[in-house]
Amino acid sequence: MRKALLTLSATFALSTLAFSQTKNDVLYLLDGPKEVQVKEVGFNIIKYSYPNENTLYSVSKHQVTKIEYASGREETFESPFKPVKGLDDAELVYITYNPEDIAGLNPKGELFSKATGVTVLSSINNVKNRALDKLKAEASMLGANVVFVGNIYQRGNQYGGENQPGNSTQTTFSGTGYSTEALEAEEVRAIVTGQKYHHYQTHRLNRNDWNATREISTAYDENRKPLMFEFDKIMEKEDGIYVTSSHVPSKTKELKVIRADSEVVILMERNDKTITNYYLISTENQYFKNMANRVVL
Repeated sequence: MRKALLTLSATFALSTLAFSQTKNDVLYLLDGPKEVQVKEVGFNIIKYSYPNENTLYSVSKHQVTKIEYASGREETFESPFKPVKGLDDAELVYITYNPEDIAGLNPKGELFSKATGVTVLSSINNVKNRALDKLKAEASMLGANVVFVGNIYQRGNQYGGENQPGNSTQTTFSGTGYSTEALEAEEVRAIVTGQKYHHYQTHRLNRNDWNATREISTAYDENRKPLMFEFDKIMEKEDGIYVTSSHVPSKTKELKVIRADSEVVILMERNDKTITNYYLISTENQYFKNMANRVVL
């Protein structure tokens, strides 16, 4: 009997030890937690494997907010990736030259920006910063909050001579926009179906322009109230949700949804060198509530 009890105790102890040894780490990514076994925390990346697997994976530290180790210790990280909800948040777009930073992110499309000095005395840095601002603006209007720069070209001021004209400084950037968040098609469809919207603003950027422009697009109905409309058609494609509306003065019929919540929907149209955002607000938007109460003569 005593021998049986000793055997049972030993078995329980071994089972407890095995359980403690198989407890995993938890990696908190921008899109949610993931149970893994962390192998290495480097300067830029974190290497890990899945439980009971040997394959090694890597993820940028920028995509991780916290690690909960099996030992109970926690390590936190501050990500430079910030939410970008449209042109108004363009300055928050993160620029990277490191391909490891974009691993696993959602690609949004190709980007290009160019800025040229006005004279041969133009500041090289000012022109470069203007090109960078245009790059961030286009990314934000595409629905991206991260840009991977694949190529940069910079020309200094060329003063020329007696028989040769000078050229002012110029900077161009080309890259790809990425998003740390994916718009869930079902969620977007649930938000926009049956909802009425008002076309409040239009944001537009041509790659040859100095910067992006904003214009008020408010129109009123016969009762002098803000014109409201529902989408004519809602479609799901491989890269997201598209809608059509006869009340949006777009060149293309189908417009891509890049933001959707209870108050705001932003539609995107891209033609050649121009990208346009149509900023729509719902009856839940506070600005719309204030505007609807005004008397228009």
